[in-house]
Amino acid sequence: MRAEQREIQSEHRVSTLGCLPMLLQLPVLYALYRVLSQVASGQAIGAMDLALVASAGSASLLGVGLAQRLSQGATLQETLLIGGLGLAAAAISYATQRWLVLPNTVLDGLPEPMLHAQQVMPLAAAIGVLVAAATVPAGLVFYWFTSNLWTLGQQAVITRWFPTPGSPAQLRRQSA
Repeated sequence: MRAEQREIQSEHRVSTLGCLPMLLQLPVLYALYRVLSQVASGQAIGAMDLALVASAGSASLLGVGLAQRLSQGATLQETLLIGGLGLAAAAISYATQRWLVLPNTVLDGLPEPMLHAQQVMPLAAAIGVLVAAATVPAGLVFYWFTSNLWTLGQQAVITRWFPTPGSPAQLRRQSA
C-alpha cells in the first residue's frame, strides 16, 4: 500500500512531506501567543524589557488595546471590535474550508465516519475560533483575522488554478 501511495504521489507530483509544513508553523504560532500573553499581563519576555512591554501593551487598534481580552470586562467598543474580528475570522475560516478546501479534497472511497468528519470540520473550526477569540488578547484575534483572510485568497488561487486531481474542483475546472 505504501509503495502504491508513493507511486500515486509521484505521478501527481504530491509532496511526500504531508502535513509537516503545517506542523512547522506551530512553534511560531505558540511563540506569538506567548509574547502576546506576556505583554497582556505586563511581564517581560525574552529581549523585551518592561519598558518595551509597557509600550507594546499600550498599542491599540481603533482605540482598543491589543492586549485587551473580552474575558477581562471589556467596554462596549472593545467588545464590538474584538467580537466583530472574532466573528469575521470565524466566518472567513468557515468559508475557506467549506467552499474552497472541501471541493478541492478527494472524498471518494473514504469511510463514512471520515467523510462525515470532513464535512463537519468547517463548522468545528469556526466555532473553535469563536470560543478562543473570547479569551485571547485582541492582537491575536486581529492576527487570526488577517491570517484567515490571506489563507482565503491563497486557497482560492489553489482551488481555481491548481485543483487536486480527481477533486470536484478539478472536475468543475475541466467542464468550464
